[in-house]
Amino acid sequence: MSVHSGQLQTLLPRESLLWVFAAQLVVLLPHFAHLPIWLVFAWCIAVYWRLEVFRGRREIPGRVVKLVAVSLAVAGLAMTYRRWFALEPMVALLAVSFTLKNIELLSRRDAMLSLMLAYFLAATLFVFDQTIPYALYGVFSLLVITAALVAQQGSGSARAGRALGLSAKLLAQAVPVMLVLFVVMPRLGPLWAVPQNTSAASTGISDSMSPGDFSRLSKSDKPALRISFDGPVPPPEQRYWRGLVYTHFDGRRWSEPGITGNRWAGRRSRVRGEGEQSLPAVGPRYRYQVIQEASHNPWLFAMATPHSGTRGVRTTDEDTLIYRNPVGSRLAYDVRSWPRDSIPAQSQLSAAELRRHLQLPDSGNPEARAWAVARRQEGMDAEAISQALLTMYNRSFTYTLQPPALGANTVDEFLFGTRQGFCEHFANSYVFTMRAAGVPARVVAGYQGGEWVEQQEYLLVRQYDAHAWAEIWLPERGWVRVDPTASVAPQRIRDGLQSAAAEEFMQDAFLPLHKIPFVTRLRLQWDMINYRWYRTVVSFDAERQEGLLRRLLGEISPLRVAIFLGTPMAIALVALLIWLKLSSRGPALAPADRVYLRFCKRMARAGLPRNPGEAPGDYARRVEREWPALGLMVLRITLAYEKAAFADDTGALKQLRRLVRVFWPLRLSARSGISTNSLPTSAR
Repeated sequence: MSVHSGQLQTLLPRESLLWVFAAQLVVLLPHFAHLPIWLVFAWCIAVYWRLEVFRGRREIPGRVVKLVAVSLAVAGLAMTYRRWFALEPMVALLAVSFTLKNIELLSRRDAMLSLMLAYFLAATLFVFDQTIPYALYGVFSLLVITAALVAQQGSGSARAGRALGLSAKLLAQAVPVMLVLFVVMPRLGPLWAVPQNTSAASTGISDSMSPGDFSRLSKSDKPALRISFDGPVPPPEQRYWRGLVYTHFDGRRWSEPGITGNRWAGRRSRVRGEGEQSLPAVGPRYRYQVIQEASHNPWLFAMATPHSGTRGVRTTDEDTLIYRNPVGSRLAYDVRSWPRDSIPAQSQLSAAELRRHLQLPDSGNPEARAWAVARRQEGMDAEAISQALLTMYNRSFTYTLQPPALGANTVDEFLFGTRQGFCEHFANSYVFTMRAAGVPARVVAGYQGGEWVEQQEYLLVRQYDAHAWAEIWLPERGWVRVDPTASVAPQRIRDGLQSAAAEEFMQDAFLPLHKIPFVTRLRLQWDMINYRWYRTVVSFDAERQEGLLRRLLGEISPLRVAIFLGTPMAIALVALLIWLKLSSRGPALAPADRVYLRFCKRMARAGLPRNPGEAPGDYARRVEREWPALGLMVLRITLAYEKAAFADDTGALKQLRRLVRVFWPLRLSARSGISTNSLPTSAR
């Protein structure tokens, strides 16, 4: 197939075509990290093919080729993604539309359609991340896309300076409208409420725990939580942010049946409805808001006995919080937590719960089992056995970020062999031994501590603050938190991991930036900026919007909202009219020209106007012929004007102003006693 002459006439100019490809590249670039690699190559091939068509080396694809391309793209999407109603396949579908449109990109209409798709794909950038760098990149994407639209208008509009300049002006003019709409428009559910793809990698604490898992998290200084308090702040020893409870042990790994990486499905981890809450209406409590980073898991983090009024957040029977979807982007939720001693304890565990919290493998770790049985035979109760175990930890165990590897009997090898471990080693051995002694126990995973940011008054919890501890059941008190790590390294609980393991902390880092105070302060400043950005912009929900409007308007009513919207629009319209009026006057005149035009206007009102294109000297001689009484005065004005305008004589300019100030043709004629018959006909 050859390119027909009619098609050649409709082909886009080279500059316009390159602008379209530049806009597509800018929009697609941040998505390359999660798009399938075959789609990236397909887009590159389509762009290359279209450029070859422009050069005349290839033919425009026919219907058969287009049908094959569409079929291959759809098949590729179906094979790549397991479900369609998720973020990644939706974004990939937009990228496929780019790719397929490129092979038939001929006219300006096709370019406009492709650029409209680019705006949609640029919006999906904030589906995956809403940080400040992404926001700045989003603005840059809009700038390039709008410049590409400008470049389609022809007549030199594709020049980079002209296209980008006009694009910047258009976006700047849209900023006031954007701000007003941001404040006033009803807050709708975010687009990123669409579920994430199940293949997304999880970050942070996982749905199971084995020796070494938390040691790996200690190597990451990425933020996990940011917590601000409305009222008192708990002391460091009480900052336990629980997220998961593990009750099942297979000999090496702790887990919770029914929990998977992207959903909460088990009957054993039943979600507690709001009607089942038995929390006091008054009394001691902590009120706080948590901003959680993306984990691609549904579990949230809070203190014990939590309750959240945030939509989509529920409480489980294990005193943890879960979200309705995996947390694919930053999530803010409000929490109230009560001290456990202020809540009436459950009288006893059911038979099923008792079996669940005493479960152990049929074999393995015989020394730990024997130690627990011996303590029970000595007549010790649950609290005494717990204290004996904690004392053993305190006397002869070492807290380290690099514990030795353990074999099949992890508890025995740790308790009676290596005696070196991280938090998961202590929690694992403690819960196993307490269960072997007949005491219901469970492992709790979450974060502990955090860095208090004084300037913004919030608690910054990082991934290396990940922690595992234990809970035991005491009939008279219910579930009681026991942290075996505190018996070995109390400074870990009080001052954080960096203080407890200073020599080993972030030892594997390529650059030990945490040891440079200046860099540490810069990173903290950057985190504060991100925190303020999220609280002010990203989490600006309906509740915050209502509060802001009430502060601005006093009362939210249709009339006040209309005035709030109409006033800036009216001011902008008046300013636009004034600008149009001023800009229509053309370039500013020189001072001499302005004074001389004033003289000409007075002569025109007197009935002797200056003709278009008439030189000042010719006009003066004509006035002298038709109105002799004014001839001398007009001649002096003309000579002063010519010196001021063409010789740049400041003295002549002053003389011109003085002469024109007193020049009133009809008054001068009346003072001279000139009869009406001697005036020009139009002035009689």
